[in-house]
Amino acid sequence: MSQLATRAPESTPTPRPAPGGRRTAIAPLGFGVPAAFVLVAMAVYPLVVLFQMSVSDVGPSNIVGGWSVVGADNFTDALGNPETWYALWRTVGLCAVLLVSNLVLGFVCGSVLAEPGRGSNVVLGLMVFIWALPPLVSGSVWKFLLDDSGVLNEVLGVAGIGPVPWLSSPDAALWTVSGVVAWSALPFSTLILRGAMLGVPKEVLEAAAIDGAGYWTTRVRIVLPLLRPTMWILAILTVIYAFKSFDFVYVLTEGGPGTSTNTLPVLSYYTAFTQFDMSAGATVAVLSMIVVAACAVPYVRRINAEVPE
Repeated sequence: MSQLATRAPESTPTPRPAPGGRRTAIAPLGFGVPAAFVLVAMAVYPLVVLFQMSVSDVGPSNIVGGWSVVGADNFTDALGNPETWYALWRTVGLCAVLLVSNLVLGFVCGSVLAEPGRGSNVVLGLMVFIWALPPLVSGSVWKFLLDDSGVLNEVLGVAGIGPVPWLSSPDAALWTVSGVVAWSALPFSTLILRGAMLGVPKEVLEAAAIDGAGYWTTRVRIVLPLLRPTMWILAILTVIYAFKSFDFVYVLTEGGPGTSTNTLPVLSYYTAFTQFDMSAGATVAVLSMIVVAACAVPYVRRINAEVPE
């Protein structure tokens, strides 16, 4: 017994790393190489060419030849062009409509659809269908409905209301296009806010009900403050979406009537491919990207702040 008591405990052998361990750790990097190659080829390289065009003199005569560098002259000309500022303010107007739709109407729709029921499931399915529709398809349908002789004006005519120039009036076209873009973006914001509402602890809602708070009082005074981080991120995404919206504007009005719906992306397109001033079109696109990047920085910071270490 004394020998057993005084015997030192045997040390546990240290496990040796399995052969090929380093190879196993490096293997995921190999799977990411094709994706990185596609990303560089489809995204990074076009951006590099775009920035190169914005500081060069590029036109139809030298589009496939050498480009002479002009530095910041293109940016000076773009910022000195009144049409650039008009397009910026139109984009800001579109952004304002989208913010109201996504944050206010998205919160209301998300609150209604957060309640379980068959009707909620049907509406959610319809919203997902609307959100998944290609802009070319849904934009063409809205153009048919909003035409001067379209279905909507026919219905208004039956009610004794004269035809409304939804898309042919310079004063109404921008707001009409903004409404259609907001309609297409509303399902996304509704689904995001509804998901955030479903994550609110039930104990909080039960405590509010015990205190006698009504449904909408609970949503506005208790749930809404808890959704502030989600609302902040959704607002940034909405601004980014507004500054890159091109498809609906092009399908509905092609930037018209006149230039009343020329937003920054549309102005960049027409400058490059209608006036064949590629360098000026690239410059407007870069200016729009700068605004988007300025909005993306706080978005990325917010996302990184919420990721647990």
